[in-house]
Amino acid sequence: MPELLSENLNTLKSLLTNIRIADKSFSSKRDYEIECIIKDALKCNVKSDIKSLSIDYSTLSNFSSALSILKDRQIVDNLDKFQEIETKAKEKNKEESCDFNMLRLFNISETMHSYLLANILNPYSEHGQGNYFLLSFLNKIGIENPEYGQWIVTAEKGRIDVLLKRIDPHSIVVIENKSNFAVDQNNQLYRYWYQEIYYPNRHRPIEYTGNHPEKYQIIYLTPADWKQPTSNTSERPKQWPLNLPERMPIEPMIYRFDKEIIEWLNFSLKGIANGNHRLREYIKQYIEYWN
Repeated sequence: MPELLSENLNTLKSLLTNIRIADKSFSSKRDYEIECIIKDALKCNVKSDIKSLSIDYSTLSNFSSALSILKDRQIVDNLDKFQEIETKAKEKNKEESCDFNMLRLFNISETMHSYLLANILNPYSEHGQGNYFLLSFLNKIGIENPEYGQWIVTAEKGRIDVLLKRIDPHSIVVIENKSNFAVDQNNQLYRYWYQEIYYPNRHRPIEYTGNHPEKYQIIYLTPADWKQPTSNTSERPKQWPLNLPERMPIEPMIYRFDKEIIEWLNFSLKGIANGNHRLREYIKQYIEYWN
C-alpha cells in the first residue's frame, strides 16, 4: 500500500501545480479542497514534504467535494485511482491504526526528549534489552570498544541533557538536546567539555582532551539543519584562566533527530524480537514522531 501511494505522490503534486496555473480563478476554499486530496493520499506513513505545500489542516474539507471539482474540470483521467488510494488508506488505518501515534497527543518538552533518549540508552532501563541500544549508538558515533567497562547514562544532571560516561577506560559522550530549538547558553558546550572531559584528564597534556573522538565526543542534537551551535557556545568564559584554550578543542558532532537518530533507531529495531510488540511499537512511534 505505501508503495502505491508513493508512486502517485509526484503526480499529485504536479496535479496541484497544474490546476493553479490553469485556473487562477480558483477560490482559496477550492484550492484548499484540492490540497486535501494530497493530504488524504499521503496517509499511512508515506514520507513526504507536507510542509512545503503550505497546507492548513485546522479543518478538513470533504474529499468527494474536492474530487467533484476536479472531475467537472476534467483535469486528469485517473481520478478514480486517487479515490481508490484514499479508500485503501482508510482501510489500512482501520486495520493497523497507522495514523495513530500517542506521542503526538502530548507537547513533549526538551527535558522529556532527554529522558526518553536516556531511557532507551540506559542498559538498566525497563526495556529489558540491556546495553543493546547503547552499544549500537556508541558504535554509530565511533567510540572504541564500547562493550568494555561499565557505562553510566544520566539525563538532566549537572545541566547536561544526556551524559554517557565510562570510568575505565575513560570515555565521555555529552549530548546537548535542542529538540525545541532552545537558544545556546553562553559558553555552554565549553563548560561541559571542561567539566566532563578536561578536568578528569587535567594531569595529561591538554591536546589529549581534544584529539580523541574515539573516547570523547560532544553531540549537538538538533531538529533542523538551520539550528547549529553558535560560536560563543564553544568559547572559553572570559573570567576563566588564560592557560585554557580559547575554544573548546573538540568539534561538536551535529546529529539530526529526523536523520541520525532515526537511522540509529531503525537499525536497532532489527535486533528486537518480533514478538516484543510493546517495545517495537514504542520505538516505531518515536521514529514516526520525527518523520
